[in-house]
Amino acid sequence: MNKIKIMESSVRKWERIINENKSDGGVLDCPPCRIFYFTFCFGCPIAAYTGQKFCKGSPYGRWYWHQLNEHDKIRKKIYCPECLKIATEMRDFMIEIVESMKAQKAER
Repeated sequence: MNKIKIMESSVRKWERIINENKSDGGVLDCPPCRIFYFTFCFGCPIAAYTGQKFCKGSPYGRWYWHQLNEHDKIRKKIYCPECLKIATEMRDFMIEIVESMKAQKAER
């Protein structure tokens, strides 16, 4: 299993949300969650990077609560400038993790 490729898929997911106005399906369409989440978060590169499970320590919590509190819609997508800002932060955070993983791999 190539965790770097999984995280690169995550970057592409957030790019689709930002550039194509696609929606976020949460754990249902999150590449790492599809593999590492089954009632608990185990082995996820995001959790390894942040030291916290369930995307804590990432911008995802802000995205989720902003969607719920400000837009109260089933589909989580970009509805306002704040949505765009947080989605961009999430994409950039995924890129940061990919770059960190590649650097660690290069050191080995």
